[in-house]
Amino acid sequence: VAVIDCILNQNARDAGAAAFPAMNWEVIRLCNEYNVGILQMPCPEIGFLGFHRKRQSGESIREALDTVEGGKFCRRISVDVADRMDNYLCQGYSILAILGGNPKSPGCAVQSNHSGSSAASGVFMRELQDELQRRGIVAPFRGIRDYDPEMLAQDLEWLKGVFVISKSMK
Repeated sequence: VAVIDCILNQNARDAGAAAFPAMNWEVIRLCNEYNVGILQMPCPEIGFLGFHRKRQSGESIREALDTVEGGKFCRRISVDVADRMDNYLCQGYSILAILGGNPKSPGCAVQSNHSGSSAASGVFMRELQDELQRRGIVAPFRGIRDYDPEMLAQDLEWLKGVFVISKSMK
């Protein structure tokens, strides 16, 4: 699975946004239980705006990231992530899922409609979905909604189902 940076390192989140003290152990535990490797994707917010998310006074992180330059940056890291996925696919591995972030994440929210990602998705997730589609790489996107225990439980149950189906196909 490909996961956003802050699932493995909650310290990457904007101040006050961490749901766990260090990492989302529930996702990691599940991957370990099913022997699923983790491809860590970089944080688009930190990469583009810096660790402190520097931006104009009154400007939201989303407004700062959802710009021409922010889009170019997210497109560039999407190409890098897709290249890494291609390398794994060429070695016979599968990409089982792409785990994004909470619904309000400026870079990594995963919101979808019937034709793919929606404008409500994070800038990086939109760019990554477009890049993977161009390459013909198919994998489900899912936001890990760890800000709410019930929603996190639903997302983990979904992920477990993906792992069970994958394991039964081998």
